[in-house]
Amino acid sequence: MKETETKTEKRTENSSSLSSTATTLLLSLSHFFCHVAILTYPAILLLIKNKFHTNYEILGTVAGIYLFLFGAGSLPVGFIADKISKKYILRIYLGGMAFFSFAAAVSSNFYMFCVSIIFMGLVGSIYHPVGLSMMSFIGKDKLKAFAIHGIAGTLGVAVSAAFAGITGYFLGYNFPYFILGFVFLILFILSYILTIKDGPEKNYLENAKEEQERSFKAAFKGFLVDFFHLNLIIIFIVEFLNGFVFQGVFSFLPAYVGLELKNFLFFHNQAAAAGGFFVTIALIIGVIFQYNSTKITKNYKPHRAFSVLVLISGIFLLVSGLTHNFILFISILAFSAFNFSINPISNLMISQNAHQKYRATAYGVFFFAGFGIGSIAAPVGGIIAQRLALHWIFVLYGLVLTASFLISIAIKDGKFD
Repeated sequence: MKETETKTEKRTENSSSLSSTATTLLLSLSHFFCHVAILTYPAILLLIKNKFHTNYEILGTVAGIYLFLFGAGSLPVGFIADKISKKYILRIYLGGMAFFSFAAAVSSNFYMFCVSIIFMGLVGSIYHPVGLSMMSFIGKDKLKAFAIHGIAGTLGVAVSAAFAGITGYFLGYNFPYFILGFVFLILFILSYILTIKDGPEKNYLENAKEEQERSFKAAFKGFLVDFFHLNLIIIFIVEFLNGFVFQGVFSFLPAYVGLELKNFLFFHNQAAAAGGFFVTIALIIGVIFQYNSTKITKNYKPHRAFSVLVLISGIFLLVSGLTHNFILFISILAFSAFNFSINPISNLMISQNAHQKYRATAYGVFFFAGFGIGSIAAPVGGIIAQRLALHWIFVLYGLVLTASFLISIAIKDGKFD
């Protein structure tokens, strides 16, 4: 009898392990291509400008709209994803991205192309609250899974310019969107083939029945108690500051590094090439250290490791804004290494501090804080660069990370560990 029970337990464990692996694989690929799709438009901006004979002001407006929707859309999606199966919403994302990628590729005029791009931003906003919430229900070694998932997104950011720029240049501005359409279609099909985890073991119908039996007043009170506790609020505030810095830094880093290091190493007054080269190296360093962050929390509590990483990132960002040449190069690499290490830890902290009933909502607010509200960093940085100088942007962002560190000290152990 015991032998039979042991075999059953092993089969269940193996099945759960395969499901976790399949979930991590599908979501990591979905995350990778989410960032590639969103960053394809700026990568082929010049090709679009020449194709449709438009100007930078209009192109910038389109970018502003779809990037805002990419951040803001995650807020309502998070609320919805806590009410229905996340697998269904993930499929809407994959199918929607496939459809609008193909729509952008075959658009006969600029207006249809813009509508397709804007809807890609809106549909793309589905991914982070849904994907991160699904990742949070993976059983063993959750931080390692978060790190793999985060690395996939970072690699998507890193390769997007090369992918879109090279294929667009040689095969036409619309070819990257054809490729993305086919990729998302394949992932959509895989979402039906693979066995993926999308939430707690408890049946969704049972959850719904329980909610119906409770009065609206009691349910709302429960939401306030379980969701709006101090730890989670502090994490949201810190994420807004960190997201503000991230978006601001990578909006101006290629230009700043390019101008400062245009004669560094083998470059000879080639600012654009130097900027792209050194930022790519920084992103690769970030990817490597992002995975290594899984080792940090084995020796230190996540919220303490998080605070220290924020502080070190801020220090190196300050140094980068006040130095030149070799020291600037090293400080940018160090900033990338420590800053990208924060990502899997912050995702883990959300899973530890958000009740499983409201986890997608928490990731929606988290992503909205960093990417939606944080999107104001680019115009703020532009004003500073125009009125003062480019390097003062990085001094400001370094100070913002210092403030983020001071606030993060108040974070305590996870409420729902």
